[in-house]
Amino acid sequence: MKKLNNKYLGRTATKEEIELLNDKFEEKIPNWYYKLISELPLIHMEIGWQAYEPEDDYDGIAYVDIYKPDHMIDESFEAYPGMPILERGYVCVGGDPTGSGDPYFINFNCDNPPVFQIHHDAGDNPDDILEYGKVKVADSLAEFFKNGIILEY
Repeated sequence: MKKLNNKYLGRTATKEEIELLNDKFEEKIPNWYYKLISELPLIHMEIGWQAYEPEDDYDGIAYVDIYKPDHMIDESFEAYPGMPILERGYVCVGGDPTGSGDPYFINFNCDNPPVFQIHHDAGDNPDDILEYGKVKVADSLAEFFKNGIILEY
């Protein structure tokens, strides 16, 4: 097994950042997620997933930049598609580092929730966004981290 080099790791969330998230999201984010991002260097780590079939000049891998807490808040409370789907329990946890505007969300209503990319142009209605703009990245957060691809420079 290949050991992950420190240059690929992100950083941990500070105590102040965890308090900010807890104040803003209240019960929408469970304690285990706060513990995860405060103990493991995940913030700003880019994790890949097989978004498309590989082609000759493209590997088909899309990357998720794990957001720092203030980015999570901005995308969930101030931007689309986050604002309309927050009421359904979806919290933004990451973004596309290429700047596509299609962020990544988790609905923390279950213990090991799936990870979704939600397209920003799927509309304003939460039902439409969740029906037509949602792409499952992984069946669970554990699977996402277990099978995640780390870009090697």
